[in-house]
Amino acid sequence: MDSNLGKQIAKAKIGVVFHTTYEGDSFESMKAKFKVDMTKLKKTDSVWFQDAEYNDVSGKATFTAADTSEVNKALTDAGKIFQKIAGSTLRQIEKNQSLAQQFETFNNTLVRKGERIASPTKHVNDLITWFKGKFEKERLQRKSPKGKQGVDKKEQELMSFFSSKNRKNLELVFELQNAIVDAKLIIINKLDKVKQMKTFVRTKSGFKVTGSEGFVAIDKTSNGAVKLVDRLEFSTNNFSKDVIKGWER
Repeated sequence: MDSNLGKQIAKAKIGVVFHTTYEGDSFESMKAKFKVDMTKLKKTDSVWFQDAEYNDVSGKATFTAADTSEVNKALTDAGKIFQKIAGSTLRQIEKNQSLAQQFETFNNTLVRKGERIASPTKHVNDLITWFKGKFEKERLQRKSPKGKQGVDKKEQELMSFFSSKNRKNLELVFELQNAIVDAKLIIINKLDKVKQMKTFVRTKSGFKVTGSEGFVAIDKTSNGAVKLVDRLEFSTNNFSKDVIKGWER
């Protein structure tokens, strides 16, 4: 709090980090650019602001040969797993967005608890049990035989996806997810060591130091962006009833 940065923030009524510039003659035609020029902005004590550029002044974020090898291995492992997944299973998931969204909903039950997928086989079995539980709950809410039959039909149609072949491929999908997360966390943990500002969340029992929400990698040749988020840190905090969000008292 006694640092120059702390004093600036204490004076300010609002804080802003600018990360995108929009250019165009109308709202509809505006193009986004991941570069912000703040030289024309007037400085005032009531607003603390900075851009989102990542400046490693410590030299700690440079990957060593060992770091690079570790990431490459994780990505190679992910590639090998991907090659094993049948395209027919992936196409079925892609065509059925409702099914894909429910997979994500189920995965979030682990994120809420701050847990990773420990066993892809158990995860698939738990997913099937979760689906059956949802249909059973819906069936109990239906009063008429026709209504219950409608739920039975929906369950039969959805559960037909879980053939022995698809179950095995779904296990590989979750195994692939773990391998990608491993590679992502190596990068996030490296960047988090040299973050310019410490971050925290406000809980019901006080403030708790936390990792960064995430990092965005910009491809300056295509103006594309990839966001890297530690879901077990940031998303778990978002779901947590113990963490007081900005819009809550």
